[in-house]
Amino acid sequence: MHMPLRSGKVPPESLTNVVFKYLGVPSKKLLLGPGIGEDAAIVDMGKKVLVVTTDPITWATENVGWLSVHINANDVASRGARPRWYLCSILLHERSNRTVLRGIMRQIDKAARELDVTVAGGHTEVTPGLDRPIVIGFMIGETPRKRFVTSGGAKPGDAIILTKGAGLEGTAILATELLNRLRETVNQGTLNRARQFIRKISIVQEAMTAVNVGCVHALHDPTEGGLITGLWELAEASKTGFRVEEKKVIVPPETRAVCEALAIDPLRVMSSGALLIACSNSSSRRMLSALEKERIPASQIGKIVLRREGRILTRRDGASLHVAPPLSDDLYKILGKEKSLR
Repeated sequence: MHMPLRSGKVPPESLTNVVFKYLGVPSKKLLLGPGIGEDAAIVDMGKKVLVVTTDPITWATENVGWLSVHINANDVASRGARPRWYLCSILLHERSNRTVLRGIMRQIDKAARELDVTVAGGHTEVTPGLDRPIVIGFMIGETPRKRFVTSGGAKPGDAIILTKGAGLEGTAILATELLNRLRETVNQGTLNRARQFIRKISIVQEAMTAVNVGCVHALHDPTEGGLITGLWELAEASKTGFRVEEKKVIVPPETRAVCEALAIDPLRVMSSGALLIACSNSSSRRMLSALEKERIPASQIGKIVLRREGRILTRRDGASLHVAPPLSDDLYKILGKEKSLR
């Protein structure tokens, strides 16, 4: 008897043994297709490539339209490409009215204008069985053929740099969805700042900065499953290991406060807004300097090593965590538990 799948991303084993076996007709123009840790496809268009991706927004009830544009733009930017065209399917619950739809579309329009992106099309419907709106976005970007970056290009000896910090998206979602519960243990000022972390979600600026510096071997935005899953995905795509020190990871005080109140790990919570950069060790100072110049907080958290050396995160207390294939995001555990109590 097969076990049911958990909430969140389908496990890597299911992707490999089920999803990746049914991919239609092969194409020589597809330079990069589906793969563990690879969040956007790359299509050869001659001197340029198209970068295409799709991602849903399922758990957030506020800012779903705005988030959809930025989350999908992040996957394109993580390929070193500038996001250009956005499409989406908007699925509304049966209690929705025009005001709900207008609100989502205004959010989409606002985010698209922030990124200089065109809304090129989509689909909208009222769907039975939903308790919240779901927006499934699709983003297209382009970049010169010689400029694109993948998640799978990291090399042993590379420095690993993390921008902004861990748990940004999860902090904003939890501080919004569980505001009344968190008020019992977290002060209002901290919660107000935590909710505003939603404005830190875009990594387009740091991705463009990184590729302009050069010497970038891989880029990856840690999303569902948090920083720990993002590191595993980067290493899995690159067929490498890593050594990372938790004490070098930026964890904003607001994130730490929210996670401590809910007894969850900030390194296992959705981390859209952060970018993992694998670059040659000799260029790491130049990379950090360029990011600082753009007022983007960043830290070097570790290095890429050979696969046989393992994937190890050294915790603050000195304990070594051997990072295994990703489990469900802690955010799903909390929100799922909260929903079951209502």
